Amino acid sequence: MKLKIFTLLLAAMPAVASYSQGVYGCTPDLHVEGNQLRDPYGNPVVLHGVMDTPSMWFNNDRWTSWDLGGYVPEATPRACAYFSKIFDAITDTNQGAYCDLFRLHMEPSWLRKEGADSKGREDDMAVNYDRDKVKLYLEKLFIPIAEDANAHGLYVIMRPPGVCPEDIQVGDAYQRYLLDVWDIVSQNEKVKEYAGWLSLELANEPVRVKDANGNRPTDGAWGPANGPAKTDFFQPIIDKIRSNGFTGVIWVPGEGYQSSYESYTTYPIRDDNFGYAVHVYPGWYGNDDNSANAQTFISNFQKQVPGVVSNPVVITEIDWSPGSIVYDANGQPKKKYDGNYETENFGTWGTASTSKWGSAFKTMKDHFGNISMNLTSTTDFVDMDYFLESGIVRPSFSGKANHEESCSYACWKWYKEYASNNNITCKEPVQEPFLGTAFQVPGKIEAEDFDEGGEGVSFHDEERANNGDSDYRKGYGVDVKDVDGNIRLGWTVKGEWLEYTVNIQETSKYTITALVSTDNDEASFHFMLDDEVITDEIKATNTGDWNTLVEVKTETKELPAGEHVLKLVVDNSFFDIDWFKLDLLGLTQVADATADLVPSGGYWVVNTLGQKQGHLSVESPSSLSTLRTLCGASGILFLQSEETGIVYKVQVK
Repeated sequence: MKLKIFTLLLAAMPAVASYSQGVYGCTPDLHVEGNQLRDPYGNPVVLHGVMDTPSMWFNNDRWTSWDLGGYVPEATPRACAYFSKIFDAITDTNQGAYCDLFRLHMEPSWLRKEGADSKGREDDMAVNYDRDKVKLYLEKLFIPIAEDANAHGLYVIMRPPGVCPEDIQVGDAYQRYLLDVWDIVSQNEKVKEYAGWLSLELANEPVRVKDANGNRPTDGAWGPANGPAKTDFFQPIIDKIRSNGFTGVIWVPGEGYQSSYESYTTYPIRDDNFGYAVHVYPGWYGNDDNSANAQTFISNFQKQVPGVVSNPVVITEIDWSPGSIVYDANGQPKKKYDGNYETENFGTWGTASTSKWGSAFKTMKDHFGNISMNLTSTTDFVDMDYFLESGIVRPSFSGKANHEESCSYACWKWYKEYASNNNITCKEPVQEPFLGTAFQVPGKIEAEDFDEGGEGVSFHDEERANNGDSDYRKGYGVDVKDVDGNIRLGWTVKGEWLEYTVNIQETSKYTITALVSTDNDEASFHFMLDDEVITDEIKATNTGDWNTLVEVKTETKELPAGEHVLKLVVDNSFFDIDWFKLDLLGLTQVADATADLVPSGGYWVVNTLGQKQGHLSVESPSSLSTLRTLCGASGILFLQSEETGIVYKVQVK
């Protein structure tokens, strides 16, 4: 009966006004830059939240679907409804909850083969998963939960179903399993679309990773691994995810239940948008309540996770509450399967006090300044039972003796503090001219000087990384390259585009000239103005050498005077473009002439930019004195024939 009552509570509980929009109210795209997560404006971002999994057992039977047949498609709305309540609670800043991150476990209960008994395990998924169910519940359950989390202002880390077996090996069934699961996930169009706020954690709690020959060289009997096994195990998974088009942040695990990362220093991961997913519990990194020392915590953490100085880190599991260690009949402390001491506490995995171990941990975390964190479960942070009954959000473990020493009370304060210190920019992207001023037309435009605004606003690039690795326009992800001081665009891919705000001086047709290079016969592009096509497709000349650039030209339709948005669109991939310029049509037909050779007729007097300065009627072949009155004692004059469009360049002395 209790199960049915809780199911009804989800629909009948008092409303908490409208759900909060999260700490920031929006989730601008994040990317890795140096050892920081950064938003599109370059601000460093450190996130804080909780983890959960859509399991009736782990969710303490607050929702049930056994009356529907268990983990079946018809049950997904109930799981989603419960998670929506979680997100209501953990983002309710009006009641003091300041989460901005959610780690979503793709719960294996939904994904097992029919008839496969878990026997209480999660490390058997390599042989017991149903790949069709992975596809089904990714669409019906996991993505909808992630979308709801994001609608509440949360960033989402998605982790794979289950935990690693204690020993995994390059080329084994578990690596093949992870390759297949992440292949399915990273091919999903929504997952790729959400890459700015959705990130992927490759595996959960590897213990020992062996190379293809079954070896694990270490610095001692246990010691940290010093061979390439971890890199050889996870790099192919990263490569598969990237080849499918997922551009978001990837979180790479270590060994020792995600506490040992030393070998990555010698055998680095090859990717430019990744960080490390680490676990932290009392007793690890040489610190517990009896040996809480911030400096030791700092030095041991950096020793075991050396990548903290080069990449962002997220602690995807951590919790603690006060209690005591359980001892066996011989007076020895009992240990659980993961190496943690068996303890009597508030129900957390870790046993420690905030004033001792927690204080040392926070000092370590703040010292590095690039460590995000997730508590191991929702109920490590917020009292969900009380929230479902009353609509009131309060920390977990309220009413227990020494509750202020638990992770819930600590993080209730810390998360608010961190949220107030984050400088993440939530303004809607606004398209603006580069450096604030529209480019003048006629005139020349450097291709890399596209408008401000960001992805989907002032440009579209098929992948987040800047393949050119130039500091110019850093953080935008457009492929800008620097070749001996010459800045230009490269790695152009069909469908990409860039926009430039221009101020057209005169209604007229124009000639567009672009400086390009390619080794591809098919490379091409065209231009648009205010989303109207103004040129035919322009072929980039195959020079056979990326550093040999040549000019290509075409004519535009008549362009209206005033401020407009010019768009460069890639029709066929792979060309470099340095600059392009627009000239009044006809200026490319300049002919040198002496004053007495200018034919009779009507002429526009134009300057070197092709801008009209006045009108001149020539009744008979022009005389030196007539032209001198227009340009002063001496100088160069351009006369454009009204009849033929030919421009005469006249030197007057």
